[in-house]
Amino acid sequence: LAEKEGREQGLEQGLEQGLEQGIEQGLEQGLEQGREEGLEQGIENEKNNIAKISLEQGLDIKTVSLITGLSVEALKIMQKE
Repeated sequence: LAEKEGREQGLEQGLEQGLEQGIEQGLEQGLEQGREEGLEQGIENEKNNIAKISLEQGLDIKTVSLITGLSVEALKIMQKE
């Protein structure tokens, strides 16, 4: 009886610890991924802003493409907007 209770208690503690570790790891990974995605999105937004201003100032599409890394097709669409 004591052995069975000890086993059950051990399983319960193991499950609790595993759950806590899983939640902690999930939160850490989620925050890190969110930071990385936020930085990537910020860089993309900045490229778009630079492209928009450059096109408005009269730079040709090929030059803007070289500067920003955006495709000529994307810049043509941006120019129409």
